[in-house]
Amino acid sequence: MMKRRDFLTRGTALLCAAPALAQGPAAETAPRLAAIDWGAAEALIALGIRPVAISDSHYFASRMPFDLPAGIADIGPFWEINLEYLSRLAPDLILAPASALVMTPRIVEIAPVQIIPEEAGTDRLDLAARLAAEMAKIAVLPADAAPRLIEDTRNTIAAHRQRLAGKGAVLVAVPDVSGRLFTVYGRASLPDAVLLRLGLRNAWEGPANANGTFRTGIEPLLEMTDINLLLVEIASMRPRVERALTQSALWQALPAIREGRFGWIEDFYPPGGLLSARHLANVIADRLGAA
Repeated sequence: MMKRRDFLTRGTALLCAAPALAQGPAAETAPRLAAIDWGAAEALIALGIRPVAISDSHYFASRMPFDLPAGIADIGPFWEINLEYLSRLAPDLILAPASALVMTPRIVEIAPVQIIPEEAGTDRLDLAARLAAEMAKIAVLPADAAPRLIEDTRNTIAAHRQRLAGKGAVLVAVPDVSGRLFTVYGRASLPDAVLLRLGLRNAWEGPANANGTFRTGIEPLLEMTDINLLLVEIASMRPRVERALTQSALWQALPAIREGRFGWIEDFYPPGGLLSARHLANVIADRLGAA
């Protein structure tokens, strides 16, 4: 089984630490931003801006491929924001998905709320690029801040494409604790967008919902004879998942398992943004490049 160190190469080194925070006049005049939306939070950090608060920041940090900058407050999960704490932080603007207004409508009493739209069916990398550009405007960053981040991300992914030519298809999935059900990533998901730009085929060509995911049993995976299988780790669940998979005869019968074409993706949030996309591209390149 692949270990974390097998995936960490010089290509992923820049993701092991948080991006440098913005300095100078732009940082001094930037508004105080509270991010209930994780996509907005990732984009801000990628741009070098430290939000004053993030919803469920400890769990956010456990899913993201970078260290969280110091000094960010945790205001609780998006469905139960700590309103008193958020009020004391006095943000200038709250970045939230529409669902947060349903769960905690009183956030509008604390500061203006910028709704982060959920654009289902959209290419996730294009969506991440647009969100980065919007966050750069909100944070009053120089005009070239978002374009540089977007270009760096594209270059990181493109750098892997040539050496991955001719490699097999890739299936990215999240197993449940039973080891019998999997959430697979199809069209309109971030894994699909990254695979496309790497010149690779997404092994899941079946149905997917508007967010690019589909829940399936293990049986369709038995028919995928030539794939590379990457499982997204949720750290708190991994011991139970591994135990269930080890005890599953169907899992052991998968061609990818029998032939050693399997690994874990750690520190990855599948609905994530540009830094998440870079991380996924590096993991895929490391895994397939070593095959």
